[in-house]
Amino acid sequence: MEARLQVGEELDLGATGRSVGDQFVFSGNLASTGGAEERPVGRFGGFCVITDLERNAGQCSSTAVLPGGQITVQGEQAGIPVPKTVVNAITGGTGEFRKAHGQVTQRVLTPATWQLTFEILDVQPPRTRDGHMPSEAPMPPSFPGK
Repeated sequence: MEARLQVGEELDLGATGRSVGDQFVFSGNLASTGGAEERPVGRFGGFCVITDLERNAGQCSSTAVLPGGQITVQGEQAGIPVPKTVVNAITGGTGEFRKAHGQVTQRVLTPATWQLTFEILDVQPPRTRDGHMPSEAPMPPSFPGK
């Protein structure tokens, strides 16, 4: 999947110039690049807080919003705002991803296009409105025909 940045803002907080505590805030769209045609699949957003000036690194948190729910990701990245290839943790999710854990590999293709590879464990299928799994949903009573 590819992440296409639409917003990428560096915030100079505290001391003037690059300093610990500065932030990089980002958001954009997610596109599936597998298969014959590319298609939009969701959106993402997040932020990084600079914690190490020497490596231009910081703690980052982001959320992928997909049709089946959301996936949250967290970890350190170096080279902000154009991070080096990094593997961060999937820290949770909602909906189909409510029990998700695993990792995401992020590789920069261009400063505005990142390749994201999700390795997700424990994805749960959607439930019906009454909380049952689709295969557990109670069947309506059947009446023999006359």
